[in-house]
Amino acid sequence: MTRDVIRALGRRWYVIVVGLLMTVGLAWGAYRVTPPAYTATGLVLLLPSPSAVGVGGNPFLALSNLDQPASILVAYFSGATAAADVKANAPTAKYQVLISPSTRGPIIEVDVTDTTAAGALGTLDYITGQIPAELSRLQTQVATPADALITSMPLTVDTKAKADYSGTIRVVISAVVVGLLVTGIIAFALDGLLLSRRARRLARAETAEAGEVAEADEAGDEAGEGDDTSEGDDTSEGDGVPDAPIAPEEPSPVTSERPETSAPEAPVASGPEDDLPDQPSEDKVPQLTGPVPLVGRQET
Repeated sequence: MTRDVIRALGRRWYVIVVGLLMTVGLAWGAYRVTPPAYTATGLVLLLPSPSAVGVGGNPFLALSNLDQPASILVAYFSGATAAADVKANAPTAKYQVLISPSTRGPIIEVDVTDTTAAGALGTLDYITGQIPAELSRLQTQVATPADALITSMPLTVDTKAKADYSGTIRVVISAVVVGLLVTGIIAFALDGLLLSRRARRLARAETAEAGEVAEADEAGDEAGEGDDTSEGDDTSEGDGVPDAPIAPEEPSPVTSERPETSAPEAPVASGPEDDLPDQPSEDKVPQLTGPVPLVGRQET
């Protein structure tokens, strides 16, 4: 089966060439339609209130109780209100605010993805700037004392967006696979169609040739039967014409010679010879035509 497919593709190499060119164009179009995405990441650290740190205390040693306020901020930025606010400032950007899974503590991670590097960096700066503002607003709404307010600080913020080609590569690979698959199917189907059409054409030619041979044989048989019929008609017509009367043969003249018969010697008569009649000689026998009656000689 694989060998047949390879042979079919080899016979329709021109379809493969055209299909490859179209596949290259399709891949290029997919790359242009789906450019690489640009990502930027920022980390924001929550700091405890002055009352929680104490006089002369270290804020980083009092981070254990800030997980709950960090979760509240993450929940807010995941809501519809914050999403609408971000979309109004960056329509093509996508973002995600979450507690950083790579570290322990009240560290909020902000991941931004946009179609341009400038858009990703601008959206990241906007969200990281909104975190301390929203943190203060939420605490003000609950009437938190000034010495008990939680603050924040940017821990790290990207200044250069990174290009992400993973989506582009997936789309380009999909386009190439589809192009090659369609090319192979078209080439194989076209090969089968052309082979079947050629087989039908050969079958029709063989059938027509066989029909011509049969017609020629039939014509020859009819011609032979016609000759036999003509000869039979001539014979029958000859039999129907009465034969001319045959003239009777005239009897050829037959010369009948009287057979020589040797007369028996007559007994010597006791009387004189003058009394006996003269015997005719053979030279004096007349020549007769036709049947000659035999005259018997009387014995004396």
